[in-house]
Amino acid sequence: MNAGDIAGLERALGGISLTTQIPHFHEADILHNPLDVCRSYLAELLCNLVGCEPDLAYRSIQWPNNIFNGDLTVTLPKLCPGVKPSELAPDLLKKFPNDHVLFLPPILDGVHLRIFLSQDVLPRLFIPYIVDRARNYGSLATRDDAPRKVLVEFSSPNIWEEFQGRHLRSTIVGACVSNLFESAGWIVKRINHLSDWGKNVALLKVGWDRFGNEDAYQADPMLHLLDVYHRIDDLFRPEVAASKHARDEAVKSGKDESEVQAELESQGIYAERNAASKKLEEGDEDAVAFWTRLREVNISVYTELYAQLGVTFDEHSGESQVSADSMAKVEQLLKAKGICQESAGASVIHMQDHGLRAGTAVLRDRAGAPMYLLRDLTTMIERAEKHEFDKMIVVAGNNNNSHFTQLHHILIALGMKELADKIQHLKFSDVSTMSEKLGKGYKPQAIIDECERSMIAVLDVDPEKAAIFRNPEPNARALGISALIAHELITQPTSAHHFDTSAMTAFKPGTGTELQYWYTKVCLLLEKHKGKPILTDEDYQSLAEDDPVDLLRVLIQFPEVAHATHTSLKPSAIIAYLTSVVEQLEACLSNDDGEDSGVEGDEATMETAPGKEAAEHAELTPGQVALFESARIVLHNGLQLLGITPYATTSHQRADTPTAE
Repeated sequence: MNAGDIAGLERALGGISLTTQIPHFHEADILHNPLDVCRSYLAELLCNLVGCEPDLAYRSIQWPNNIFNGDLTVTLPKLCPGVKPSELAPDLLKKFPNDHVLFLPPILDGVHLRIFLSQDVLPRLFIPYIVDRARNYGSLATRDDAPRKVLVEFSSPNIWEEFQGRHLRSTIVGACVSNLFESAGWIVKRINHLSDWGKNVALLKVGWDRFGNEDAYQADPMLHLLDVYHRIDDLFRPEVAASKHARDEAVKSGKDESEVQAELESQGIYAERNAASKKLEEGDEDAVAFWTRLREVNISVYTELYAQLGVTFDEHSGESQVSADSMAKVEQLLKAKGICQESAGASVIHMQDHGLRAGTAVLRDRAGAPMYLLRDLTTMIERAEKHEFDKMIVVAGNNNNSHFTQLHHILIALGMKELADKIQHLKFSDVSTMSEKLGKGYKPQAIIDECERSMIAVLDVDPEKAAIFRNPEPNARALGISALIAHELITQPTSAHHFDTSAMTAFKPGTGTELQYWYTKVCLLLEKHKGKPILTDEDYQSLAEDDPVDLLRVLIQFPEVAHATHTSLKPSAIIAYLTSVVEQLEACLSNDDGEDSGVEGDEATMETAPGKEAAEHAELTPGQVALFESARIVLHNGLQLLGITPYATTSHQRADTPTAE
């Protein structure tokens, strides 16, 4: 039986005595979301029982997010607006059929009806639904005539300093967000917009002229460049502090703070940096050669890091690629509309004139050098022309809040509200302990090395669980990367970034290590059960018990979770969901009360023998093969949606449907 198309799905429904023609609702995606099949039948039933509009009935049905609260819930005020739930509920409960093939009689809970699906029907209908879709299960259809396009800008490290915690977080979250949109049918362009220009690069050039050593550079280019930057930055910090103090004192005494600041910045490292910046802007051969060298070294190192994280980009751009002519055109447009003006020699925008309470946005400094805001404003306008996108998401830390707020209001002032509304800043806390953990002058590779070391330590402490991975030590790096990605994604956006590799690599619920452990265990269970098992009525009946049904009830929620996460852009929801899959899977394999797990064989309990051997020797019924294959598909697809490569212990791949016609 193939439930992968409408005809196959209707045959499956006919086999359980449901109306063969599935009720049609515009919002239902019955070929990608099994709960939408149930919603459609329930909505039609509710229409017949209370005489409401079909769309009202459909939209009153929600997903409760917890199988113990039902598979679906009906919100009575939404079902019949204007009718008191206390009056509606008794009549509805009385009319609801007690012998419906798909739904059990509802349970009233306040203003909600909690609906549970029939245990007898769930395996027959939804195991083939999941297995037929295999790697596509969880993907959603686009309802547009033409797929929409989204640009996702993420990672965007600074080429003059370490790969910071905020860059790591942006990289992993941005990759996952890209996957979510791709899974929802969007055309996705992944962009890495490097911070590769400006006064920090000029400061590093000043440092290179003082401390650069060709032999040290050849031995380890990035390490030496980081050392040079920190040395010059340490010397520069007192000047920065003195300039700030002078400005503050000028303000207190009523003096012109810009004049005081200009005087201080015309000497010392300030002056050297500004001179180097001017040379870079003017295309000085020596300055550009240094910048080229610096950029190429960083891109080479970042490329290696991205490859290990499984992250790819469609476009590598940077501040350096914004042309002077393009910026001049944008600035001219701003002047023509009276948006920007000159102040103390700088080109500025007074944001209180454009919808903000206060603040001054600087486009060019007193020396005429373009600031990041002007470069980014030009970038956004050029991207809109080049890509004609429907949405752009920039994954960046909270320290960019003011920048994106100003950018939004400036675009509106330019008459580009449509473009402004398409740009979303997906923000997160930029507070991180990673630099503290790794120390000053670390290279990106140190992040992965630290995860690998912690992973090896965890595997050494728990050899029984480690055995499931088959030769885990050589693969500790891959497992450590899985742990790192899961840790970054489960951290709430408002929470600080705690780089605790011991915690992230532990065998605990919600960690990448634990998810990979259970995925691998399922793969081993299925390793010798290849082919196409035929499920009899007896097999289906064996799956109508509480534990298998509860697992299946969680598995059919996956497309719903993927859709909700695509909307919220909070990947922690997927990790929480996969953790619930693991909990139900564990209940199927070994009951806490010591009852038979239903897996045949001397080593079936899994908790009394090493995991690898137990999994390899377990004997499964055809029904169990079908159920565990469904679980494997969901775990595999969920991990991939997060950006985690499922641990490859076997070449086990199934695309067949373990059911009989």
